[in-house]
Amino acid sequence: MKSYTVLISIVAALGGLLFGFDTAVIAGTLHYLKSVFQLNDAQIGLVVGAASIGCIPGALFAGGLADKFGRKKLMIVTSVLYIIAALGSGAAGSFTQLVIYRLIGGVAIGMASTLAPIYISEVAPPTFRGRLGMLQQLAIVTGILLSFISNYLIVDTSLPFLNSDNYWRYMLAAAVVPSVIFFVLLLLVPESPRWLVSKSKIAEAKKVFGSIYSDKESQEQVKLVTDDIASESKPALSDVFSPRFRKVVIIGLVFASIAQLTGINIVFYYAPLIFEKIHVGGSVLFQTILTGVVNLIFTILAFPLIDRLGRKKLLLIGSTIMGLCMFTLAALFHFNMLQNYFVLLTIFVYIGGFACTWGVVLWVYVAEIFPNKIRGTATSIAVFGNWVANSIVSLTFPVMLSQLGPVATFGVYGIVNISMILFVSSYVFETKGVPLERIEELYTRTKSAKA
Repeated sequence: MKSYTVLISIVAALGGLLFGFDTAVIAGTLHYLKSVFQLNDAQIGLVVGAASIGCIPGALFAGGLADKFGRKKLMIVTSVLYIIAALGSGAAGSFTQLVIYRLIGGVAIGMASTLAPIYISEVAPPTFRGRLGMLQQLAIVTGILLSFISNYLIVDTSLPFLNSDNYWRYMLAAAVVPSVIFFVLLLLVPESPRWLVSKSKIAEAKKVFGSIYSDKESQEQVKLVTDDIASESKPALSDVFSPRFRKVVIIGLVFASIAQLTGINIVFYYAPLIFEKIHVGGSVLFQTILTGVVNLIFTILAFPLIDRLGRKKLLLIGSTIMGLCMFTLAALFHFNMLQNYFVLLTIFVYIGGFACTWGVVLWVYVAEIFPNKIRGTATSIAVFGNWVANSIVSLTFPVMLSQLGPVATFGVYGIVNISMILFVSSYVFETKGVPLERIEELYTRTKSAKA
């Protein structure tokens, strides 16, 4: 694999870094926002969930727009929206303004979470697609960690213009730096060669494929993609839900949705609220940084696993670990065993279990299971489901925690995680090492075997 392929994949994945930064940075601001704007539990849920709500239209329309205008152009639009959201959130003069700019940031996140996996899957050689696709998740967890570190430094730095009334402004505005970097680097990457072929721009596609593969392989790729697209009529929205594709689209939608119902983002969005109930481990913001460190370490550890063990095995392992950890947390809160480090260890094991399984598989799988004809729109639908579930989790968790208590709340998430084992066993099919143009054949064989 050429280094050029890695570099352009890294640039595309920077949208994921901003995705992680923007979604997680809110955790450090909640204490200050609650005081400044006198927020209740429902309003806290809205501030946190606004980004997830904005992700819904961003994810839903990004794929179709990318099919029409190109992956690169839409990623550039995404970077501009990130810049607007960062500056606007930091300068917000009211609760309403803050929610609006969080919604704009959410639109950018939803677009990035759809576009980056599509772009990377379309430039990656099949044998490396899993690892390159994981760059998206690696960027997300790096963004999460950077947001936690940024929040910690802003509060810990003794600068005269920083105080408890404006800490949150600088926390939210800090995202403008990586957003500008993302915008500049996007100007240097090429358009997806598969999209170029779909628009009959064969000469440009050959040039991009030539930078990714050897001369012989690039010619083979152009022919493979050209033949695949030539055999298909122009896609319509109705094609996505036709009998031919309906089942795989539903599998992708449910898969992406339940990835959020694992409860992983309650840890990252509401880490300070959780850690306030635990009586060990130092400051709340420092504990929050540790969750980001664990997330990053286990994401890196998963790199050699996704193309070796495959997607399905990792998902089954992850669901088991996360379910047991949620039940353990429920038990620890039930017996009021919060004065020991086993609570923190359980949370870290849960994060690690997600990071090296569901976390890395999610963005790889939703971008590779759909045939070329419907990939953009179908991926949007799957990611749309992911963000709807994320919004539900974000909006309901603070209310659940205060009304039901931590025992019932973590118990519910434990049941959900264990239940996911049945879904993965029954419906997820392995895609390890399969060329994108052969995915439908694999899926058809899987259906025939089950029939």
